Amino acid sequence: MTQLPDFNRMTKEEIGDWFLSTDTNALLAQGERPSEPMVQVDVHGEPAMRPATFRLPPAMLEWLEQAAGRDREGKSGIVRRALQEYRERHRDAA
Repeated sequence: MTQLPDFNRMTKEEIGDWFLSTDTNALLAQGERPSEPMVQVDVHGEPAMRPATFRLPPAMLEWLEQAAGRDREGKSGIVRRALQEYRERHRDAA
């Protein structure tokens, strides 16, 4: 089995070379899976926002881009607020 080097004493180049030249499958295989799903958190420990991809008609996307130019939070902020309002109006439906 491969022994882990002391990464703190290595340069970035040495670390990169180690990963490129070492088969780490054995190390990964002996690792334990977390009991709960891992969630990325921000500096306050709150779950970090995740990207979402969706399609919009061209006219709606153009409107969103123009509105985002006037909105401090941009396109994401407009979509977040719209989804929050929708969720509040349809709270009992979910």
